[in-house]
Amino acid sequence: MRDFFMMNLNVKPLVMMMALAGSTVAIAQDATQDAAKGATQDTAQGAAQPAIPAAPASKPGQCHALVNVPAKLVSRVEEVIQKEAGEKLEVTPAKYEWVEKKVPISAEEKTIELVPATYKTVEEKIVVEPERKEYEVIPAKYEEVSEQVMVKPAMRVWRKSVEGAASLSGEVMRLIEVPAEYKTITKQRLVAGPQIREVVIPAEFATIEKKVVDTPASTREVVIPAEFKTIRVKQLVSESQEVRTPTKPVMQKISKNEVAQPAQLKWQRVPCDNDLNEANIIAIQKGLKAAGYDVTADGKFGKGSRDALEKFQETKGLAKGAITIETMKALGVDVD
Repeated sequence: MRDFFMMNLNVKPLVMMMALAGSTVAIAQDATQDAAKGATQDTAQGAAQPAIPAAPASKPGQCHALVNVPAKLVSRVEEVIQKEAGEKLEVTPAKYEWVEKKVPISAEEKTIELVPATYKTVEEKIVVEPERKEYEVIPAKYEEVSEQVMVKPAMRVWRKSVEGAASLSGEVMRLIEVPAEYKTITKQRLVAGPQIREVVIPAEFATIEKKVVDTPASTREVVIPAEFKTIRVKQLVSESQEVRTPTKPVMQKISKNEVAQPAQLKWQRVPCDNDLNEANIIAIQKGLKAAGYDVTADGKFGKGSRDALEKFQETKGLAKGAITIETMKALGVDVD
């Protein structure tokens, strides 16, 4: 039955039965000597062991075991630097937008083009007969003048008188003065002698229509414009930018467990052989099962039950190395 509660972890458990008050010191001394002997042997093997405490004061009928009492830890919150101060680098990506853009598909060209001459119809006077000079004879110029020409000169003639006296004295002759007879004749009188005159005969013209050059033939430069095609392209709106921002250190509060009392070997009360009956073992197993450990309450304290008990003690911060009264109470086992 002793194997149910005697679990040696770091040191050998020492159990003593206080049947009589007078025998307490002797048993404790024997246990201390055994522990010291074991400690000496372990030290000889290279493992340092803590000092064995003196046997505790006990009541008759109680059993104690030397067990490992875990260190008592005190939780303390400490602020530590999780991330040191530094620099936050952010890169703002470049911004683009879709725009319509004309792209050339053929370049501008220049050619020389011949511009033909243009013509027009105009009227033109041409000389049919050129101007010339002729000479003409101007005949003498006469004027007609009337002139009386004496045909018969005046004369005296005797004529027979037939009137008056003739009848008285016979034939009478009378001397008559016959006036001269004149005849009017027309004659030409030279006014101007003959002359030679120069006569200018003007040129003779004819109007004709003819085709003349209006604008002469020439050359000109013809520009054939470039051809473009409209396409959608991504255009840069703003360049990417690098922004550096100083960052503060990131602090983190962590909980530290500090040793308030170091682990030690200590005498603790344990159930005696007659207290570790099947009923109490089943109660311990049920307590372990209720705590979430996979054990079977069969009254047999095997390896599975021992491992579960050790884990329970470790979790609860209880002394390890034996089934202590403290552990049984923590499992809900009713003990005196």
